[in-house]
Amino acid sequence: MRHLLLLMAIIEAISAFTVVPYIQIDYAHYFRLAQCQAKCMQKYGVPSSRVLLDGSIEEFLDSKNSACEACESGCHQHRRYHGKAKGPKVPTKTAVDDGLKFWAESSADIAKVGSTIVSSIQLLCQNPAMDEEFGESSDGLIGISLLRPSGPTRFVVQWKQRTQAMGYYDESQWITASVESDTLLKVKGLIPGVQYRFMVTAVGPSGRLGETVESTWAEISSSGIPRTPGAALSIRNGYNSDRGVTAHLEWPRTPQDSCHYKLQLSNSTMTIHTDVTLDTSSSILLPNLEFDTDYTVTLTATSADKSQASKAVTANFKSLQCKDVHGRGSLQCIPEPVTDLSVFLLKNGTGLISWNPSADPENILFYQLVYHALSNENGCQEQKETINIKSVATSAVVDFTGYRCEYVVRLINYDLIGRDAAAETRVRIEPSRTVIRLDDLLRPEILIISACFVLFFLLCVLIRCKFGRKCPHRVSEKQQKLREYA
Repeated sequence: MRHLLLLMAIIEAISAFTVVPYIQIDYAHYFRLAQCQAKCMQKYGVPSSRVLLDGSIEEFLDSKNSACEACESGCHQHRRYHGKAKGPKVPTKTAVDDGLKFWAESSADIAKVGSTIVSSIQLLCQNPAMDEEFGESSDGLIGISLLRPSGPTRFVVQWKQRTQAMGYYDESQWITASVESDTLLKVKGLIPGVQYRFMVTAVGPSGRLGETVESTWAEISSSGIPRTPGAALSIRNGYNSDRGVTAHLEWPRTPQDSCHYKLQLSNSTMTIHTDVTLDTSSSILLPNLEFDTDYTVTLTATSADKSQASKAVTANFKSLQCKDVHGRGSLQCIPEPVTDLSVFLLKNGTGLISWNPSADPENILFYQLVYHALSNENGCQEQKETINIKSVATSAVVDFTGYRCEYVVRLINYDLIGRDAAAETRVRIEPSRTVIRLDDLLRPEILIISACFVLFFLLCVLIRCKFGRKCPHRVSEKQQKLREYA
């Protein structure tokens, strides 16, 4: 059995911001900063890609290199690079100068200059956290869904909050939080019982890309226990040439769900455990499964430090069959036995054996029919009899000798490279029942014998009636004397 590998996105570092309601940041300044950084990304960003949990590939420009970071430091104007960047390569002065130049070229004008690339923004999940500054709070993940690859783009993120009292909502103004380059953001300092809403503006090297997009309101849970997935798990089977037989694990998600899960996948021969952190994709890909195999998947929500866990939710599924992917009888699949193997008994001890092929005739080399009785009593044929049959056939007639015999019938089909698969059935041969036909009954000797039996029966009836009949005159006399005596 092939080793099962779960395709999981590894999130090494997620940029984060903290919701601080009493700090107001100049939106125009952040918009200009985002445009400057987008220019740096356009010049120094490295084309890259990452694999999401559902197996899809997200393309982006990686700005985590020394030259791009130096350029971005120039965008801040008052910051200068002092050679403290990690790695042996020291950014050149040219990159910093480019940042200063890009800042001068950038503008706070928020007029739209490009088409929309953001389709939605939402709070994906949340987990309780202890913060030294804010005490009991929650951390969450925000996902930005794109309509197309973003290219050199920065995202200006804003948020607002509201609380409900006396049937009314007390709602804050939009607060600018940060400039981000990633589509998966970590937000800290969320207050339990408070509702939050987020807004994102995509900014390219030339300015704003499309309209701003807002999320729906999402309330922060006050429960400290990870929430159990609220509905049954759903499994979608699939296949592709890179990951072989696959399955997609899905369940309805809400912003109150946990961001961290423990996934267990098992079959009859193995069990694997994997820790999962959600991303912007809607499912989890299970790759490199075996064909036509029963699997059990168990999902448990956990806290960020894995110290707490919810109730487990389990689902069973069977992976795709090889023939569903490569076709019936493909040499890439293990041969399958025929179906509906049956025996119909005919006269004179013969039997019609029929079956449904498991592959097209051109993918079958030939059939081999083997049959024998389980014992040699009553003339049964215990020695195996073998017959080779052409690939186009779907039936064969054989002789079953003896009576009160139980025969084993085995049909083997061979594929084009000699691999075999077999199906087996059993049939019991009983003695033939004597059937009297009408022309036999009309034979003269049969008619004479039958007539004699009928005459003998009638004679017996007459004799019985004669000796058993009572005399009516004697009965009348006895009745008259009885009346006189009385």
